[in-house]
Amino acid sequence: MNGPSEPGAAGKPQDDDAWLTVYAAPGRHWFRLSGTLRTLETLFTITRWGALAWTAQAAMDRARAHQTWGLVAFAVMSVLAVGADWAAGTLAERGARAVAAGLRRQLTGALLPTVGRISETGPAEAAWAMVDLADDVADFHAQTVPLRRSAPLSMLAVLAVTAAVHWPAAIVLVLTTALLPLNMRLAGLFAQDGADRQSAATRHLNAVVLDSFRGMRTLRELGAVGRRGRTLATAAERLNKATMSVLRRAFLSGMIMDVVITFSIAVNATYIGLSLLGYVQVPPAPHLTLFTGLLVLLVCPMYFAPMRARASAFHLRERATVAAGAIRGIVEDTPAEVIPAARPPLTEPVGVSLTDVRFRYSGADHDTVNADAEFAPGTWTAITGASGSGKSTLLSLIAGLRRASAGSVRWQTSSVRQAPVLGGCAWVGQQTVLLDATVRDNIRLGRPDATEQQIRRAVEAAGLSAVIEGLPEGLNTRLGEGGWGVSTGEARRIAVARAFLRGARLWLLDEPTAHLDADSEREVVEALRRATDGCTVIVATHSFPLAAAADIVLAIDDGLLHDARPVNAR
Repeated sequence: MNGPSEPGAAGKPQDDDAWLTVYAAPGRHWFRLSGTLRTLETLFTITRWGALAWTAQAAMDRARAHQTWGLVAFAVMSVLAVGADWAAGTLAERGARAVAAGLRRQLTGALLPTVGRISETGPAEAAWAMVDLADDVADFHAQTVPLRRSAPLSMLAVLAVTAAVHWPAAIVLVLTTALLPLNMRLAGLFAQDGADRQSAATRHLNAVVLDSFRGMRTLRELGAVGRRGRTLATAAERLNKATMSVLRRAFLSGMIMDVVITFSIAVNATYIGLSLLGYVQVPPAPHLTLFTGLLVLLVCPMYFAPMRARASAFHLRERATVAAGAIRGIVEDTPAEVIPAARPPLTEPVGVSLTDVRFRYSGADHDTVNADAEFAPGTWTAITGASGSGKSTLLSLIAGLRRASAGSVRWQTSSVRQAPVLGGCAWVGQQTVLLDATVRDNIRLGRPDATEQQIRRAVEAAGLSAVIEGLPEGLNTRLGEGGWGVSTGEARRIAVARAFLRGARLWLLDEPTAHLDADSEREVVEALRRATDGCTVIVATHSFPLAAAADIVLAIDDGLLHDARPVNAR
């Protein structure tokens, strides 16, 4: 993805301010139009109040014709002002959607390995960035970019009208204005610490919630649901306190600004009231009438409206700055050498060669994987080991989802020897992703253009024929979100059918029989044996029946791959 919303390496922003400016580009056109309409709204509103003041003067003078024309003008200008306000808000919202969509495209590119990038971002942080942080940046731009265009013109228009009508009132506005920028700056600085703490609390709560839902079965088996609930309550309370702290700071800074603005309006109101009563008169100033006095009183609050909005934007800015730092950490955390883009799977049996392969996570003090091995084409290899020993990491290296820190991983056929490519192998894991869609659509995820005959072959290979016949609408049966409507074993076999439909000759299986009872496990193993006939299979497992189905068993201990031994001949 190229364009104004994605700076190149040479022009990468060096700080969050520059980054925020660059990533406003997708919505900048809409923001400019919104700012123009905000200025027009100010002009229409000034005219509307002028018509109202004119009507009041006409009523005092008993000039009925002027009253009628004043009311007509007031109604027309009111409609125009409301219309301009609605259109400005709509355009700003459209610009915000464009900015958020651009950021989500960037995040998708950084988080998904299918576009040639590697990310170690956790699912909680990824979800937080995609759902909340992109909107924080977009909302900030939707308010501030139009405001930069409209605020100076709007304030100048109000000041010019006030000065033309009665210049002493304009002087009061100018003198008061000098106090507001300092208050706005202090408000922004005051909110920084609170925004940082709120961000940290939000990230922590997201992680706790996600981990709790993902591990609910384990927590229930261990009798730890109550303890986890207390942890969740503590995290929620921490976020609540941080949020209330931010709100208190925002309220305090807003109160200070309101005091300054109210004082300015009160001074003008008092001066105009005393002038109309004849108690005060500034000799060089023009004579005040009901029309001029009322007009000044009505437009004075408009002068401060952009400043109120800017003060609010200071708080949005702190949230956007926090979001910018988190999003940049995801988007720009890309290795210099990216993995190749997805390609069609190889059509010949694939062997795998690991040559002095080492992998170490960033910040770790030892290797997670240390492996030298050859996986012959067309064989089954089981990799056993304790949880956390490095089995899944090793599979991800073979699949090309991660780059080895040292050594090389190669796929080889009779005619090709190459580095792993995304999309070139089939993957079945212990967590089957099923969409809220039909069984057919879930199977066809492996190959969207598959024919009905190919789908039926995949169903048969995965041993799903009897299951499909027992469903109310067969392949057209709609599964609920997360696979509601089929058992865990049946969902796992749907994943096998999906992988079979892909047509890959290299299969990587990460605990494919986890959490299954003995009968379901046997059915999944049989399905895998049928579906992978002639393919190279590497499976990470704790299951003895699944390991017994392999030609070779390797053990991994603290990342070290060793002890290859034959189990049976297929």
